Amino acid sequence: MFPGDGKTPYASNGYNWLLTDYVVEDASYYSLRDINFGFRLPKAIAKSLKFNTLRLYVSAQNLYYHTAKGYRGLNPEGRFSSGPYNTSLIDGYQRGTFPIPKTLIFGVDINF
Repeated sequence: MFPGDGKTPYASNGYNWLLTDYVVEDASYYSLRDINFGFRLPKAIAKSLKFNTLRLYVSAQNLYYHTAKGYRGLNPEGRFSSGPYNTSLIDGYQRGTFPIPKTLIFGVDINF
């Protein structure tokens, strides 16, 4: 008899759990990838500041990323296809992947 939660396999019982569906997870996700928002000031205001046009903008990448409940990986899209991680039988979760970076860019577009 094995004590525990009844779901987690023991590594010491001589069975290779990587060859079962225990290591398969729901990797479904949805994300908000790119947002661009810009505002061009009216020409009268731009002219008063001695510009032809003046535009303010903000851009965001990977602003929101939601994975399935209980997903243990860093990035469901990430997977190396070369080197030591080129097989799905490598022990561990998402080896060779990186977290998804978030980027915010603010800017001003001025035309003289």
